[in-house]
Amino acid sequence: MAPARNQQRSLAAVAVVLGAVVATAGVAGAVAFSSDANGAAESGDGRTVEVGASGAVEADPDQAVLRVAVVARSPDVAAARQQLADNVSAMRSALADAGVADDQIRTAHYDISEDHRPENRERKYRAIHAFEITLSDVDRVGPVIDTAVASGADRVDGVEFTLSEDRRRQLRRQALDDAMDNARAQADTIAGKAGLSITGVHAASTVDVDARPYRTEAAMAGDGGGGTAIESGPVTVTAQVQVVYNASG
Repeated sequence: MAPARNQQRSLAAVAVVLGAVVATAGVAGAVAFSSDANGAAESGDGRTVEVGASGAVEADPDQAVLRVAVVARSPDVAAARQQLADNVSAMRSALADAGVADDQIRTAHYDISEDHRPENRERKYRAIHAFEITLSDVDRVGPVIDTAVASGADRVDGVEFTLSEDRRRQLRRQALDDAMDNARAQADTIAGKAGLSITGVHAASTVDVDARPYRTEAAMAGDGGGGTAIESGPVTVTAQVQVVYNASG
């Protein structure tokens, strides 16, 4: 029984040393020794290095989503609804004349309810119809906002600069490539400190891929003239991966 106890102590010592190596590497990773026969067969001599890594790509937006709302108030609920419908119709007609197609506009919110503001001395109703307008030309954001406000929109609730679906897929692949490169670099660092060499990928998975849009508020021009100026910023696409590498040494 003594040899078995000595062997267990040796394995425990190895585990402690390797744990210290991982801690000093400064990355999210681990070195593992497989005691399962199938695991050892699948991963060479049973040694693996597991790391988590992320990648990021920045790009200029090629799509903008602006949010506007038409608001109507009246003591009569039917009158509020009709006024809202008329103002919405006028705004959409002006947007169509400006080259914004119907399929670029969608309803984001619609509500008719009693207006409970303290300054109201009599019952009033408030009707709101909010829209999202999607533009493939980000330089048109300012002029489209001006058109919407001049023709019936009462609120501009913000602008989001983002990516079209094709561009998003392209950048997603680049972010994943970057994440995998970072994962391999981390694995090489961990394996090197543990006296091992990476021999291949045992398993890999995508933890998360996210595109962070650039959001801004619209600053509309006052009575002094001029148009609405909107400045866009870069959109960041990030990816996270979890990779298990085979190792030997």
